[in-house]
Amino acid sequence: MSGWWRVSKKFIASTALALLLPSGMAWSADNLKFKPGFNLFNVQQEVQLGKENAEQIDRQLPLETDPQVVRYINDLGRRLASFAPNNNSEYVWTFKVIDSSDINAFALPGGYIYVNRGAILAAENEAQIAGVMAHESGHVVMRHGTHGISQALLAQAPLEILGGMLGQTGSITAQLAEMGLALGLNSILLKNSRSAESQADEVGTYILYQAGYDPHAMAQFFEIIEKKYPQKTIQFFSDHPVPENRIRAVDSEIPLLGPAKEWKASSPEFEAAKARLLSLPAPPKATPAPPASAGSSNPPALPSSRLIRFEGKGFSIEYPDNWRVQQSEDAVALIPVGGIVEEAETGSAQAYGTSISRFQPQGSSPGHWGLIDATQELLDTMRLSNPNLRVIKQAGLKLEGRPALSTMLEADSPLQGEKEQDLLITTRQADSLFSLIFIAPESSFDAYKPTFDTMLQSLIVQ
Repeated sequence: MSGWWRVSKKFIASTALALLLPSGMAWSADNLKFKPGFNLFNVQQEVQLGKENAEQIDRQLPLETDPQVVRYINDLGRRLASFAPNNNSEYVWTFKVIDSSDINAFALPGGYIYVNRGAILAAENEAQIAGVMAHESGHVVMRHGTHGISQALLAQAPLEILGGMLGQTGSITAQLAEMGLALGLNSILLKNSRSAESQADEVGTYILYQAGYDPHAMAQFFEIIEKKYPQKTIQFFSDHPVPENRIRAVDSEIPLLGPAKEWKASSPEFEAAKARLLSLPAPPKATPAPPASAGSSNPPALPSSRLIRFEGKGFSIEYPDNWRVQQSEDAVALIPVGGIVEEAETGSAQAYGTSISRFQPQGSSPGHWGLIDATQELLDTMRLSNPNLRVIKQAGLKLEGRPALSTMLEADSPLQGEKEQDLLITTRQADSLFSLIFIAPESSFDAYKPTFDTMLQSLIVQ
C-alpha cells in the first residue's frame, strides 16, 4: 500500500464529463483507463519474480499461521481480486498475515499480498480492511512493482540490451542482482511513487464499489490510524508516500462508478477473525540485528574524480563514474557500489551517495508557498521515517541565479552505531519543491564533501 490521495488531471476531466452522463450511468474499467505503464517483464516473469521474493520474505518475517485468520484473509482477498480490472488468470492471489502489531500492508508482483496483524486489528469494520487489500490488489494489477524496476533498469542500459538479458532462464531476482538491483524487503520492488499510490487508490475504490463495500472505506481507515495510532504510523507513512488531496481524489471518482448502493460494512467472519487475533499470544518483538548484518561491512571506495552527466526529468547533474544510478518515477539515487546496506528491521537503506526527488507541498495552494515553509514540510515528512533527524544549520544560496536553501542535517545512519550527515538542497521547480540530498556517515562526510561540492556546482535545474 504505498502513497495515498491525489487529484489528477484525469480526475478533473472525469468529473467534468460525469456531468454529461445520464443519471445513474456508470463507467466501466475501460472508461476509467486502468492501464499499466511501461514494463520490461511479461506476466509469467512477473509472477516468477513475486514468487522468488515471497519465498525470501517468508523466511524473514513472522507469519501468522492460525487457520481461521489465514482462511478469512484469503477468502476476502480473493473475492476482492475477482473484481480487479486487468486481472490475469496467472496471478496467484495469495494473502498472508504478518504477525506484527505495526499497521502496514504491501504487495509483490503476481498477486502475493501481505497484511499485518496490526492493520486488521486497527480496522473498525470489514470494509476498511477490504479497502487496504483492494489498494494492494491495485498495485498488482497495475504492475507497479515491475514498472518501477523497468524504469530503474532503463537508466542503466538501452532497451535492446535489457530485452535480451531478462529473457534468460534461472532466477530473475539473481539476474537483477547482477544488474545492481537487490530486491526483498524495503527494496525498489515495494517503494511505489505517489502517482502509483494514487492509481492504486483509484483501482481500490473501483474494487470496493464492485464488491459492494462503501468506496470511502480506504479514506476512513487512513484517517483512523492517523488519529488513533500516531506512534504506529511511522513505518506506514515511510512505505506509503502520501499523494496530495487523497480523500478529494477518491470522492471525485466515486460518482463515476455508478449509483449509491446498500453498502456492506462488516460481517460475522470479520468480527470472528478479529476476536481470534485478539485471543492469540502477542506478536514477537523484533530482535536487534547483530552488528555484522546491520551494515558494518567495508565502506565503499571513495568517489572517482572522473564525472559523467546524468540527464533527469527537468534537471541534470554530474556524478562519479564509479557510482550507479537507481531511478523510479519520482526519484533518482546516485549510489557508490556498497552504498546500500541491509538492516534487519527495515531492509535495505542508502548510507552513501545522493538522492534527488520532487515534493509537493500540501500546506498551500499550488504555486503559493514559500521555500522555507515548503522545506520545513518536507523535513516533517522525512522525520516520519527517521524521527531523530535534526537541523544543524540552514542558509540561503543561489543555483544559477535561482533562490535555493541549504540545510545541514544530522540523522541516524543505517550503519550500526553511526550517525550520518545529510546536506539537503531545495529550490522551487514549477509548482513542486526540487530536493537533492547528499548522504554520508558522519565519520566519512568530510571525505565526500569535495565530491558533493563539485556535484552541486554541476547541477542544472530547469
